[in-house]
Amino acid sequence: MSSGTMRPTDLLLASVLTGTAFLAAAGALALAGEFAGWGTAGWMALHLALLGGVSQLVIGVSQFFVTAFLATTPPPPKLVAAQTGCWSVGTVAVVTGVAGDVDPAVLAGSALLLTTLGLYAAALSGLHRRSLQRAAWASRWYAASAAWLVPGIVAGVLLATGVAWPYGSLLGAHLAFNLGGWLGGAIVGTLHTFFPSLTRTGLRFGRLQPLTFLLWSAGVGSLAIGYGAGEEPLVLAGWALLLLASGSLSVNLVASAVAAPAGLTLPGRLVASAQVFLPLGVAFALLAALEHPLAPLAGKDQGVLAVLLVVGWIGLTVAGSMLHLISVVVHVRDLGRGGPKKDSWRDRAVSWLAVAGVALLSVARIADLDQLTGPALLLIFAAGLMILSSLLRSLVSAIRLGPGDRFG
Repeated sequence: MSSGTMRPTDLLLASVLTGTAFLAAAGALALAGEFAGWGTAGWMALHLALLGGVSQLVIGVSQFFVTAFLATTPPPPKLVAAQTGCWSVGTVAVVTGVAGDVDPAVLAGSALLLTTLGLYAAALSGLHRRSLQRAAWASRWYAASAAWLVPGIVAGVLLATGVAWPYGSLLGAHLAFNLGGWLGGAIVGTLHTFFPSLTRTGLRFGRLQPLTFLLWSAGVGSLAIGYGAGEEPLVLAGWALLLLASGSLSVNLVASAVAAPAGLTLPGRLVASAQVFLPLGVAFALLAALEHPLAPLAGKDQGVLAVLLVVGWIGLTVAGSMLHLISVVVHVRDLGRGGPKKDSWRDRAVSWLAVAGVALLSVARIADLDQLTGPALLLIFAAGLMILSSLLRSLVSAIRLGPGDRFG
């Protein structure tokens, strides 16, 4: 490595630390808002978590994966710092600007987010230029996800500034671009290589990945245009295409799970459990759209989808991924340290608590059984505390170890 370059684990650790900080801030804000009765606290916490925390992880971790896949060096430190700083400041500006009804802050924050996407594209392009390998799938999902986020940010600005949109649901298009295109596309793309690595297998049906990519991309586009233009057939087609894409992805995930050696670590269990909620959430959305195509993201349906897709799928996938990635940092920086134990009773308990909590909460939302909400949240909270304690221990170990050798 030449002087002035980052180690791969430096890039990974910076991303996880920044994402964790935003997730912690989101949790603290949600709790404070609940006790103080702040009406906008829930919205702010959700955006800090998804736009700040999870998106920071997508930006940083994706560059780590592409670096490893192409066997090249990470982006320059200044470029990584610029991405992290612009995205962090932009997120805070957008969240506080919307909450305080300050349009200039929203516009400035959105400009910073778009600037970060330009820097992100430059970083991915640089990784390909420096590599002797030619592997389009190393970054194709991430490039497509970033492209979907651009109209998602624009739609968000129009919503925040109160621009009239008489053609359809601008909120529906915003959510389709951001959750389906940006976060969903990045996660689905990553799972094609990340889940096989968690299960110590390979991608069994590699030819399904292009099909999944086409189905997912077409689904996001159809869904966003359908909501934005008020076209019911496009909305129905969008959810159907996403369901087919989920099925195509599941074929490879199930094949990896079946071929996996006995016993999974806690990260593997969490990521595997999370994948159950993707087809369930998309199937529920499709059924809801059959009844009222242009409003499946409102009322009770919105709550059910939030539980299944945001808490169940995105939440558990991100939690398991963070635990695994930090364990990679610790292992690389201290090769003498053993990896996490498999099949411990604690791992099984945490994964079952998380799955049971999400499942119970979704049933409570679907059937309007408020008496189940408390126990469900208690299960999710207990699992969250155990996951958080594991994550913090690993983070402290990674920071204390300092940089590894010149390869780590």
